[in-house]
This record gives sequence, structure tokens and C-alpha cells, in this order.
Amino acid sequence: MSLTEAEQAVFDHVTSEPGPVTWTGPRSQGGWQASTEGPGGAGADPATVRFRKSRVLSGRQLHMVDFDGGDGRPRHAIVLTWQGPRGAWLVAPAGGGSGLAPCQRDSWVNFNAQWNADMFAAGGHVLGHEAESAHLVRLTFADGTVLEDTVENKVVLFFTEPGVAFPARAEIRNAAGDLLAEYDAFADVG
Repeated sequence: MSLTEAEQAVFDHVTSEPGPVTWTGPRSQGGWQASTEGPGGAGADPATVRFRKSRVLSGRQLHMVDFDGGDGRPRHAIVLTWQGPRGAWLVAPAGGGSGLAPCQRDSWVNFNAQWNADMFAAGGHVLGHEAESAHLVRLTFADGTVLEDTVENKVVLFFTEPGVAFPARAEIRNAAGDLLAEYDAFADVG
């Protein structure tokens, strides 16, 4: 597999040894618990790294990669890249996860995201009953910011500077523009 310099930086990051994990907050009713990782990668098996989608946005690139972790479980990561002042590609994880996504009949995006006042980066797999026919995902945030991406390999990626105000209204549309699903996203972070 031939990689661009930015993709090689992502590959090197996800295949490097992971840093220590800190579990944050209480477990949800569904058993989910947020965590942060210290410096390090994801411990990916190099033979399993697959780039699902890459997108150039605002002088940066956002990548979604799937891989098997050191424990053999399938994982995914969203990684932000940009070129540093000396030309080297720098990486910053913007989200990720492992295991099976919650099952829902309606189409939806299983978002992973990172945000602050200066930026918003997100992406995820498009899932659900009509996911195969999903073509476009649009996010309309409380502050009026609208972000769109076309679905590729069942993945969408979003990035904007400065940050956004939550929640967002998510729309999933097919190639004809018909609405497949509409729901509030990021409602619990506003």
C-alpha cells in the first residue's frame, strides 16, 4: 500500500505503543465510559490498518482508519494531521473507539469528536437500516454553522475553525436528496 506523507504519519501513530488510559466520568446506563489516553499510539497491528476515508479541510487533513488493536479487537480512529513549520506531518487523535456500535433501525452516524472554542473535528460510520443508500450528511449547529460531507465507505468526516455551539441537527440524505433520517446530535454536550 502506497501512503501519502500525511497517511504515513497516521499509520506510524496508530501502530505505535499506546499511552496509559485514564477513565473519566461514570459509566452510562449502557455501560459506556469515556477515557483519555496519554502520549502514544493505538498499538495497531500494522497488517490490519485500513484507511476508510481522508479529507483535506482548512489546511489540515482528517483521516478515519480501522485496525485491530494489540488485543485483536477491531478499533477505529479519527486522526487530524497538519504540516509543521519544518515540513513534517504532525498528528492529533480526534476520537475513536472499539467494539460494536449500538444497534438502531433508523440511519444515524456513530460520531467520534473532539472540540474546543477554536475547532471542531468529528467523524464516524453511517449505520442503520438505510445506511447503504446514504449519500450526504449535513450538520446544522445551534450557532448556524452548517457542515456537510458525502458518505464514502460508510464514513463521514467534519472539521471547522473556530469551534461550534451545540447541539446540532443531523440530516442523512440519499443521492436524490431525499431525507433518510433527521435527529439531534451532540445534544448532551451543549
